[in-house]
Amino acid sequence: MNLEKILIVEDETLSATDLKYKLEDLGYEVISIVDNGDDAIYTAVHQRPDLVLMDIGLKGEVDCISASQKILALDIPVVFITANINDENFKEVNIKPPYGFITKPFNVKNLERVIKIAIKRSKIEVKKADLARGIVKNEESNDGVDSQIDLKAEMEYHEGLKFKDRDENVLKAVDDPVKLIQNKPDNIYSILIVEDEAITALDLKGNLEKSGYHITDIVDNAEDAIKSAKENPPYLVLLDINLKGEKSGISIAEEINLLSIPIVYLTAQTDDATSNEAIETAPYAYVTKPFNKRDLEYTIALAINKSLNNMGQIYKVEDKVKEKNVEMKIEKINVLVIFGGSLILIIAGLLSRNVTWLEWVLFIPSAIMVFLAVASMFKQDPVKEWDVNPFVTLLVPAHNEEFTIRECVDSLANIDYTLNGEKNYELIVINDGSEDNTGGVLNQLKDEYDCLNVVTRVPPRSGKGKGFVLNDGLEISKGSIIAVFDADARVEPDFLNIIIPYLNDDKIQGVQSRIKMYNKDENFLTRMQHVELAGFGNIVRAKDILGKAGFLGGNGQLVKKEAIVNSEGWDGFAITEDLNLSVKLMINGYAIRYCGDTWVYQEAVPTWRQLFRQRSRWAIGNFETLFIYSSKIINSPMPVFRMFGVLEHVAFYGLNMLVFFGFIVFIVNIVAWLGFGHSVFIRMDAPLIVGVISAFGFFPSAFITLSRDRVSLPRTLLDVVGYWIYCFHLIPLFFMTFWQMLTRKERTWAKTVHTGDEEDSDAECIEENIDVGKIEVEK
Repeated sequence: MNLEKILIVEDETLSATDLKYKLEDLGYEVISIVDNGDDAIYTAVHQRPDLVLMDIGLKGEVDCISASQKILALDIPVVFITANINDENFKEVNIKPPYGFITKPFNVKNLERVIKIAIKRSKIEVKKADLARGIVKNEESNDGVDSQIDLKAEMEYHEGLKFKDRDENVLKAVDDPVKLIQNKPDNIYSILIVEDEAITALDLKGNLEKSGYHITDIVDNAEDAIKSAKENPPYLVLLDINLKGEKSGISIAEEINLLSIPIVYLTAQTDDATSNEAIETAPYAYVTKPFNKRDLEYTIALAINKSLNNMGQIYKVEDKVKEKNVEMKIEKINVLVIFGGSLILIIAGLLSRNVTWLEWVLFIPSAIMVFLAVASMFKQDPVKEWDVNPFVTLLVPAHNEEFTIRECVDSLANIDYTLNGEKNYELIVINDGSEDNTGGVLNQLKDEYDCLNVVTRVPPRSGKGKGFVLNDGLEISKGSIIAVFDADARVEPDFLNIIIPYLNDDKIQGVQSRIKMYNKDENFLTRMQHVELAGFGNIVRAKDILGKAGFLGGNGQLVKKEAIVNSEGWDGFAITEDLNLSVKLMINGYAIRYCGDTWVYQEAVPTWRQLFRQRSRWAIGNFETLFIYSSKIINSPMPVFRMFGVLEHVAFYGLNMLVFFGFIVFIVNIVAWLGFGHSVFIRMDAPLIVGVISAFGFFPSAFITLSRDRVSLPRTLLDVVGYWIYCFHLIPLFFMTFWQMLTRKERTWAKTVHTGDEEDSDAECIEENIDVGKIEVEK
């Protein structure tokens, strides 16, 4: 049997040691004792304890409030322990409420109850969020909390009740918790008192009304309690266990839970059997009589705000899932129109042997390619150094990356970017539920590099998409600039010193570095991916020159943290979270630059099968963005050139499929002319200039791209022809992508498998389809 694990955060050694022995006597495992907020955060997110016990008077640069908020954001429960709690520090604590508090000197039995309740409630709230997002289903879990959770029933029950005013405060509790807590008007919260002793009930009513609460009712039996809760739903039920009649308070707890109303037990029952039975009903607190009036008031306030916060998060998740369901319907409609229209036009053109329409369609992307190729030859705007270089957080998501993670960390941890002789960055690797030896390698690396911190994500949250992983890293990051790298990344030591100046402009919120393939010479496919990414860089350079419409490419992207937060973080449901963030940033009026002066080396996939899996994910992400964000892009305040660049970028896979279909028609005519004497087999009657640009607009960009790397002329010609042949894969990719989008019922993320250096290329590659949210399409 695995013991539940607890992390103690206490700066008084004697108190911490005493608490450790008490917890071990109670049957818990104390995984560590730390004395400051920084260590608390990184120990918690790496070792994932079941609970963090934290002193409210913590010393150091990172106080208990900041530390607890970061830990709570990653769904690790926190309970505060304190010798002195007052109105001022309680308000600060309650902004992002913990799962409880306990005052010193504490009773061991009370300590045990608080811990049990916090762990149980945390599991329930995490499970509810997972159910709402579709990560798990009730029958898939054996975590011992299923009896308290029937989210669908709870929400349906909730739907028909008079919860309008309370629901508004639920959303306020999440959107502006500071205002809701610090400026709480009288009677904003209502309480139902369920107590069989009339004098105690009246005394409670008087004290709570003096504190600004509204008492909806006082009842002394189970039946009236349920009736009152349904007819006039309160924000909290203060529930005694002993009631008049046959039913106890414990017996009605499950029905009250269905109403999404938090319970605080207030009882004289202190025996283990009764308290354990009550705790199984998942109350927000268990207070024994006689009670301290001030502590009871704090307990009630904490329970109400925690409940509002929990429900608000569920509502937001539900709204997001509904939004994504609608988006998926929109996507399918657009796919049908474009997929069907393309097929009809192609078949009709082939049957009639006239595809003049195709020349005109090809003219658009081909002219764009020529235009961008010419624009890329101009100089980019200069950059300027910072007076004081900003602190940077490097984020690396890692899911089953045992072959590449060591080289990646070695490279990133040795970047030469300092301030006053100290490293001016932190490196956070998020181990996303890896089932290989990624965790073991990271544990070894932690001993080697002080700047390295490891976040551990565990099932069922782990392995659901890169956006969710990055958001976890964002929660604990210290940097004002966030740099994202894949687990196969390698950079030069001067990487940050070169790229950071691109962000020294209030109008610039992001920058993308160039990407190169370190295994480009492995085979034809890896070489062409190197050329392809170089071409992408050249195009983004042109867009930078024209209107700062660069794009974030996943690996080697840097974004100001404030801009990410203002854009609501990475979209965990998005197949390509980097493209999604890029578009959101520019819709919000931000600009993104491109830096070709430094680069990130990454691994090119060596087989066609892996390439199609990777590129179909990229293509789906592009089409998702095109279908959902086109109207928002057009209606946004971004400059015209930037808008044009964004729309062209998200339409890339559709436009280029047509380009290479046009090449097929061209080749068929050449074969017909040379082999069969037909001057034209499939007619293309557009003006000559249109035909020339349509046929050859692809090549200038490829030549310019390769010339920047000073490749020899023979090699350049070979690479251009090879890349031209390679790009014909865009035709089957287009139809394969649309077919996948039409037939899928949920979003999945096809993770790119990394094998490491060439000598590791024979390592077993396990390809993965990772569910991203499991959004079911409503019929």
